[in-house]
Amino acid sequence: MGATGSCCSCEDDLPGGADDGKRPGRETRKRSAGEFTIIIDRRSGEGLGIDASPEKNGTLEIRNITPGGLVERWNLSQPPNSQEVVQPGMRVVEVNGRYSSAVQLIAACRETEVLHITLMP
Repeated sequence: MGATGSCCSCEDDLPGGADDGKRPGRETRKRSAGEFTIIIDRRSGEGLGIDASPEKNGTLEIRNITPGGLVERWNLSQPPNSQEVVQPGMRVVEVNGRYSSAVQLIAACRETEVLHITLMP
């Protein structure tokens, strides 16, 4: 995670434009096989501790997990052989109901609240 406290270090790679990242109504995304959701509490303002790159398909590819960050702590809290361990190469596909846009995902990751992050291997 960058020194600015955002969820990932990919802000410079994003196209411009103001997007509040909110979806109208109560649309739901169809889940794919193998997806799982982690719950991270960012209310203290701590960063997620991941480096991620925006992808053309509207996801974020996790490039690195920073030691000591919230995502690494999530990983360490999982039981042995858990299928819900975040690893580089996985893709963030949804955060708190936002999806289909890397801009929306990053905006959601920056919020200091409890985050429900859905990942795809």
